[in-house]
Amino acid sequence: MNQLTLILLSLFISTAVLSQDKSKINGLISEGVKLHDAGKFEEAILKYKEALQLDPDNSTANYEIAYTLFSNKSAKDAIPYLNKIIEENPSNSGSAYDMLGSIYDTQGQKDKAIEYYKRGIKAQPEYQGLYYNLAITYSSLDKNEEALQNVTKALQLNPKHASSHRLYALINMAEPSKKIAALLSYCNFLILEATTQRSTKAFQDVKSILNSGITKTTGVNNITINRNPNEKDPDVGAASLAISMASLSPGLAGLSEADQLELQLKTIFGITGELSEKKKEKDFFWSFYADYFYKLSKSEFMPLIARIISFTSNQEEKRKWIKEHEQLLTDYSVWESATPRN
Repeated sequence: MNQLTLILLSLFISTAVLSQDKSKINGLISEGVKLHDAGKFEEAILKYKEALQLDPDNSTANYEIAYTLFSNKSAKDAIPYLNKIIEENPSNSGSAYDMLGSIYDTQGQKDKAIEYYKRGIKAQPEYQGLYYNLAITYSSLDKNEEALQNVTKALQLNPKHASSHRLYALINMAEPSKKIAALLSYCNFLILEATTQRSTKAFQDVKSILNSGITKTTGVNNITINRNPNEKDPDVGAASLAISMASLSPGLAGLSEADQLELQLKTIFGITGELSEKKKEKDFFWSFYADYFYKLSKSEFMPLIARIISFTSNQEEKRKWIKEHEQLLTDYSVWESATPRN
C-alpha cells in the first residue's frame, strides 16, 4: 500500500468518524430538547453534557444546556456555557448575550443586564430580541424614553412580534397625552394575539382608552383634553382628541358591541391617518402605526378587525361570525402580507 493510498484511507476514516460523531451529537441534543419540553430538566442536562463531551465547542449544545439550566433556576451555572458561545462565535452570539442579559435582569443586576444587551447589539445588530429585552429592562427602571427607543427598533426588525406591540402600548399608557399611541399599538397586539390572558387585559385597556376623557354632567357630555407641555408634536393631541370624538358619535346608538367598536376605530384610524398625511416629517408612530391603520380603515376588513380585537368579549359570537366570513379572513391575510410597514 503506497503513501497516497494510506493518506486517502486515513482521510476517509476520519471523515466517517466525524460524520458519526456529528450524527450522535445532533441526536443527543434532540433528545435533550424533548426532555426539556417535557419538564425533565435534569435528564435533559445529562444529554447535553454527553453531546459536549464529544464536541465541547458545539454552539447548539452549549445554548440548550444554558437554557435548561436557566429554566431550572440554575441561572448562575448557565453563564459559562453562554460565554463559551461568545468566545467561539462572536458574530453569531446574539442569543447568548440575550440570555445573559435576562439572567442578570432576573437577579436584579439591571446595569449588568443592560451592559450585556448592548454588547449583544454591537455583536449582532439585527438580533431583535436584544432590543425587546433591553426595552423591558429600561421600562422596569422607569426609563421610558430609552425603553421606547429600543422597542421601536424591535418592531422595525419584526413588525409581527406581538409582545413588542404590547410593550409599546404599556409604555405609552403611562402618559395620558399618548393614549393614541397606546390604542393603535394595543390594536396591533390584539390582531396578532387575540385569545390569551394578555389579550383580555389588553382589550380592557382598549375600552378604557376609548372611554377616557369623557364625563357627563346633567346630560351633557364633556371632553377633557390631556396635554403634555413638553410634547413637541401638536398632532398627537389632535389624534388623541379623535378618540373622545369617536366615542360621542351619534351613529353608535343601537349598534352591537362589535359594530360600535368598528365605527369608533374606523373614525379614529381615519382621523389619525389624515393628520399623518399632512405631516412633512414623521416619527415612528406616524409612519409605522398611523399610516398602516389608515390603510386598514379604508379597506373592507374593518368588520373583521373589530371582531378580532374584541375577541375576548363574547367569544362564541365572534368565533361564529369569523367562521361565516372565512374568505374575508383569508383575504385579510393576503392584504396584511402585501402591506409594508415603515
